[in-house]
Amino acid sequence: MVSKMSKAKLLITGIVSILVFFIISSCAPVVEKIDVEREGTSSEETGNTLEEEVEEPEDFEVVDYENAVTCAEITGYIPSYLCTDADNYVKIQITNTSDFTWKCKGKDRVCIGYHYYGQNVDYSDYDKTERTLLPDNLKPGETAIVEVLINDVTHEGFYLIQIDPVLEGHFWFSSRGVPVLEGKTYFGSCTD
Repeated sequence: MVSKMSKAKLLITGIVSILVFFIISSCAPVVEKIDVEREGTSSEETGNTLEEEVEEPEDFEVVDYENAVTCAEITGYIPSYLCTDADNYVKIQITNTSDFTWKCKGKDRVCIGYHYYGQNVDYSDYDKTERTLLPDNLKPGETAIVEVLINDVTHEGFYLIQIDPVLEGHFWFSSRGVPVLEGKTYFGSCTD
């Protein structure tokens, strides 16, 4: 009987030891090997290009953007007068109410763009306007202040301006039902 008890304790101790080993090893940080050029070697000798060396790390989750919840809250206002011959900055506050982090750099980044429609002139542009980068990555629930650059309107007149975030390479947020920040403004010369 003593022998069976010892064997049972030994078996339980072995199982507990194995479980503890797996738990500790699963919690240990993963260390990746980093290739570092040896002193005296150049990028040409190693085959690395500048783009490879400054490539952004892939520390973001993979997002199915077609099925992701895409939302934003934008506050601010469009001034009633903007310049045709100078850079205009419109200060907005934007909150990420999507279910994914908005990246500020690299592939699939979120930028702030705008559309303009001439009210008394025949000028409009929906896609080919200046983009303003976010200051940082924005996680869901985070807010940023952004000064949106508007400088593509060169003909004087009244325009409707719509500030609209864009997920580069995918879609404008307004195409997903997200309200734009909209205002009517007059574009005129500021050099006079």
